[in-house]
This record gives sequence, structure tokens and C-alpha cells, in this order.
Amino acid sequence: MNKVIISIIAVVVITTLFSTNMAYATSHNASIFSGALRYANSNSYKNSNYSISIQPPINWTVLTNLPPNVSNQAIVIFSNNDKTQLATFGIYHRYIAPNVIEAIDSHSDNDVLATIAQEMTHQDNDSKTIVYNGVVDRYTDGVRVAISSATNYVADNSTSLSENIIYFLDNGNQYTLDLTSNPDNIDKNSQLFEDSANTFVASQTNPVPEFPISLAILIIGMLSAIFIFRIKNITGTMDYA
Repeated sequence: MNKVIISIIAVVVITTLFSTNMAYATSHNASIFSGALRYANSNSYKNSNYSISIQPPINWTVLTNLPPNVSNQAIVIFSNNDKTQLATFGIYHRYIAPNVIEAIDSHSDNDVLATIAQEMTHQDNDSKTIVYNGVVDRYTDGVRVAISSATNYVADNSTSLSENIIYFLDNGNQYTLDLTSNPDNIDKNSQLFEDSANTFVASQTNPVPEFPISLAILIIGMLSAIFIFRIKNITGTMDYA
């Protein structure tokens, strides 16, 4: 069986997965941050460079002295301070070109989720990542995508679970909120993550740089760059603020 046929089968399988198991999308006649605006003044974490604010989970603190490949991508990463049951919560930003939003608007929810799942699904000699759930919410000023995934590590056969919330904003900004937790505490940490995400507010309106990106490579090219942070990449090098 050649690679083209295998790739087509993979897309069909992923699309079928989300057609049958996804939580169906909702369109909202409101701003994407309308529910969180009431927290803007009381949020304890604020970053004026990115015009964001959020209330992190209680007793979670900012990680410092992270490896450059992590710190150069993240706006901030919070931790639960539990070295035996470590969980992390990162916020990432990137600019996106107008045709990214145009394509997301013109594609079905299942197509968007299937493409993200295909790009996030990964396997090599060290680990394997699969996506198992997703939902799309469309607002008047952007799209919010929630994705759940699991990564298994070959070395010790351990597993970490991730929850991602991705904001594709019409003003050309993309924010990704990423929780990584061990399976034993995922229910508790997912609730803390969701409660915190509900306070997230972004008002970034900086001009968006021009991108030499054609519509033909839009979803594969842009959605493939979603930042996913894994616990095992930092456990040996972190300090707490």
C-alpha cells in the first residue's frame, strides 16, 4: 500500500472519529471573551506586552529558568508545585494571517478538528501522541477550539494527558492555553484549567505582519504550528518563582 493511500486512509479515519465522537460545535452571537471580561480587573496575572490577563489556579506559580526552546515560545507557564504529581499550564501566542481565519470560517467544524488532530498526532522512537476529543465554538470575533490528547513515553511507559484551548482571533492573534497532567489527577486539573481559562482575557490589537502564505497551505501550515508543552521536557530544569 503506497504512502498516498495510507495518508488518505489516515485522514478518513480521523474525520470519522470526530464525526462520531466530538461534542458538536456551537455558534455564539457574542465576543469570544464576553464571559471573561468581568474578571479582567481582578485577574492576578497580567501581561501588558500581550494585553492578556488570567486568574491561574490557586497556589499555582510561574515556572522560571525553563529551557530556551520552551521559554522562547511561551508567554508564561504555571505549575502546581507538586514534584511528585507535576502539572503545568502554559499560555502561548503567535500572529496568524487573515487567510487562516477565512479558511477556518469556510471549513466545517469536523474538518477543522480532523486537521488539527492529524497535525498533533505524532509517533517516533520516544513517544506517541493521539488526539481523542475536540469541540469548536464560533464567536463574532473569532473561533475557540478545545482539544484533548494523550502522550505515551516509551522509556518508562508513562502517559501524560493534555487539554488545549486555542483562540483564533479575527484581529490576527492566536492564543493557546495548554494543560499537561498525569492521568491520576487529570479530572481535578482539568477542572482547575477550565475554571482558569474562563477568566482569560486578551485585547491584543497590534497590527498583524504580512505573511507570504497561500490559501492552499493554510490549514496544514498554520495549524501544524500549535504549541504543545510536555511535562517530561522540563522536570529536570525548573525553578519556581
